[in-house]
Amino acid sequence: MKTVKLLLILCLCMGCTRIDSKTQSIATDEVNPVKVIQQEAKEESDDLSALKGVIDLYISDNALDTTQMSYAIQDLETGVIIQSENASENFVAASVYKLPLCMLWYDKINSGEVSKDEPILFSAIEESGGYLEQDYCVGQTIPLSEVLRYTIVYSDNNGAHLLFNNLGGWPEFKKQCAKYSSHEQNDEFYSYENYLNAEYMCDVLKNLYDHKETYSDLIGHLQSAIPDDFLNSNTPLNMAQKAGWLYEVQNASGLSLDGHPYSISVFTTYGEQGKTIMGNINKICFDYFNE
Repeated sequence: MKTVKLLLILCLCMGCTRIDSKTQSIATDEVNPVKVIQQEAKEESDDLSALKGVIDLYISDNALDTTQMSYAIQDLETGVIIQSENASENFVAASVYKLPLCMLWYDKINSGEVSKDEPILFSAIEESGGYLEQDYCVGQTIPLSEVLRYTIVYSDNNGAHLLFNNLGGWPEFKKQCAKYSSHEQNDEFYSYENYLNAEYMCDVLKNLYDHKETYSDLIGHLQSAIPDDFLNSNTPLNMAQKAGWLYEVQNASGLSLDGHPYSISVFTTYGEQGKTIMGNINKICFDYFNE
């Protein structure tokens, strides 16, 4: 543990990307605090305490308000999880909800309950401005596989409405998607509001990883959706991620399948700065798992 503590002190002395407390703007300097963590430090403990220590230093060094962010990270080889104290607290999910929504439909396809070519009626434009309405007209039928692709690759809201409406509506979707987690969810989770939490999404990502062969199409769509932003902003990875953004909300949940496998879910209410924060935290994780 002495080695870990010394190395964490070195990280602190090296400094991290800082947020000015007055302007709340984040500098763009490269964040590599974890490069000083040598392999022997990781071998001293398998509980990821060294990694959590560096993330906590990054948060404190940048004076981040921890009530405006939440995270959960899992080593997918060992199953060990580290998370913020508020990881079970619900945040506005934005489009992150589309990941468990699509998983439910891939479950149906893989069980033979429906075909990927199942025709879905484009009954109405629920939210304008998406790609689906540009390529299809109301009254047409669309293959289920295409609705799923548009919902993930383009984060299409009309595609998502078609998917949860065909499950019986929003509350029914939330009821069904609770199966991906062993953690009990509160009434807010099941409400008509769009709430999820990092702890829940950590379980969703573990399910996605454990069944990655059956979710291969979904993972491919996730990897092609946002290859250079959010969790992918400053690592050489192409995370299989689902991001969501809405006003001050910037969230992402994803899998690293290149190198050491891990998952990360970050929810923030920092506006555009949230993308920088999650990118920096993911860089810390990437360096730790792949040093």
